[in-house]
Amino acid sequence: MYNLNCLFVKVYICYLRCGIDNFLIILCVLTMAVVSGIILNKLKIPTIIGYILTGILTAHFFGFNIEDSHNLNDIAELGIVFLMFMIGLDFSFKVLSSIKQEVLLFGGLQIGLSIMLFFAVCFFFVGFNFPTSIVVASAVSLSSTAIVLKHLNETNQTKTQYGGASVGILIFQDIAVIPILLMITLLSDKNSSISTLLLTTAISAAIVLTILFLPGKFFAKTFLRFSASMKTDEIFVGTVFLIVLGAAYVSKEFGFSMSLGAFLAGMIISSTPYKYQVASVLSHFRDILLGVFFITVGMQVNIFFLFEYFIIIIVLVIIMMLTKTLLIHIFLAFFRGRKISMKTALSLSQIGEFSFAIFLLASQRNILHLDLSGGVLKAMFGDFASNFFSNITGEEIYQFLTLMVIFSMIATPFILDKLDKCTNIVLSVGNMVINKKNNIEDLIKEHDEISIQNELNQHIIVCGYGIIGKEISTYFKGYEIQYVAIDSQYDKVEQGVKNGNHVIFGNCKYKNIFRRLYLDKCASVIITFDDPGTIRSVCDSILDIEPSCKIIIKTRDNKLENDMKNIGIYGVVNEEREIAQTLANLAIKSLEETPK
Repeated sequence: MYNLNCLFVKVYICYLRCGIDNFLIILCVLTMAVVSGIILNKLKIPTIIGYILTGILTAHFFGFNIEDSHNLNDIAELGIVFLMFMIGLDFSFKVLSSIKQEVLLFGGLQIGLSIMLFFAVCFFFVGFNFPTSIVVASAVSLSSTAIVLKHLNETNQTKTQYGGASVGILIFQDIAVIPILLMITLLSDKNSSISTLLLTTAISAAIVLTILFLPGKFFAKTFLRFSASMKTDEIFVGTVFLIVLGAAYVSKEFGFSMSLGAFLAGMIISSTPYKYQVASVLSHFRDILLGVFFITVGMQVNIFFLFEYFIIIIVLVIIMMLTKTLLIHIFLAFFRGRKISMKTALSLSQIGEFSFAIFLLASQRNILHLDLSGGVLKAMFGDFASNFFSNITGEEIYQFLTLMVIFSMIATPFILDKLDKCTNIVLSVGNMVINKKNNIEDLIKEHDEISIQNELNQHIIVCGYGIIGKEISTYFKGYEIQYVAIDSQYDKVEQGVKNGNHVIFGNCKYKNIFRRLYLDKCASVIITFDDPGTIRSVCDSILDIEPSCKIIIKTRDNKLENDMKNIGIYGVVNEEREIAQTLANLAIKSLEETPK
């Protein structure tokens, strides 16, 4: 309740400051954010997409315009501020030092290589001038902190390998926004001195760090201790807001982003015993403000412009995201392996929300010009290409770039929701392109671990070499049971072979793989997959070859459990029921052991 109270207070303050018109806009947008969030949650549609569509409806069907209310923009920015603050709560200085490779090395390589690649495309291939090329390349190299970190938080993936790499790169990107904005200032003002700007920035950074980490750390801990001791929720909430907004304000006053100051404030509080209560206080407030942020993103869309250039925008977004994914995957694969690097690359393939600020500032400074000064396009199409690009106005350029950012953001929730599946598909396509010999015979011959040509008998076939498949294989290995595990992911197979397990490459959906493994002579088949459709498909393949085969599956789907039992599957383990019984039995055992 106190989160909503604070929200209403903020809205009322905006009402006092900006009058009834802007107040109605703010109230309407907040209401639509809540309503659309509820509806989309029921329909199981990514809420970010709904928020963007809400913004489009608000701007074009209700007569509201984002340019009419700077206060709405300020409220929307608070969503990013609180998100970065809560990320900082999970990254103390000790934790941050442990991921310095992810922040400094991975982040530096990602930003540096991305800017160089996209600059080369814009400057040498397309033929844009230097300022336009460097601005576009810098903005495109950024990813969405709001979408990716929100997903990582909700799925508890921030501490995983791909999550840590993603967070590290995003942190570096947020820091990189500062020199990018300074660069735009230099490009727009020929009289400005780069040495003066760099010196001013360095001094400002030192002052901000000194203020936040010396007196700021002391006062933050003191205020939190006193407010917690008073046992009054409103005072504790007010103290948290004071710390977050105070740190954000200090950072902004010295030329940095508000989110960077909030992130540092979160790191300060992360070492205190109040971090968990602080996180619980801000979580719902953060989510509603993030909703407002994405609504303001949608309010910047010009529907008529979108319809006119829809195909071109979609094609360019796809090309950009694929290029960015491939670039991140190539350099990161040297450090984290193919699957982790691909998951990270797909997660960061979109263009980030800070690009809006970069494009807006560049547009206001009249930096974005599409006059071709050379390049492949001008060489191929001559005056036609030059005239086509020169007729595009600055507002159209800004709208085009903004729509590219929005569509890349819209695609991201779908990619993140099916990240493992997308990763497997992309890696499989990559294996086909480079003609990797991922067939069973080549893999067995290469590692000389197991020979299908030698007849198997009374063995167990394990379908899937994931977490459960690995545990089962290790268990069988300890009892010297003859088994063969199958998996369609080359990385898992290779790692399993290196660990001394009998793992082969193959797709369990194809019948021939089971014929080669002497299905008619095996003791049983264990299926470790989670997807009900895949389980049914594999069972059908096995039973078509050997109707009497003993199949063992695990599932959380009650309908699937009943269906499998009805067709005579040998063993069906209901995961949730088995876990519940185990926990209950342990609890009963603890009661029996407790002295009366």
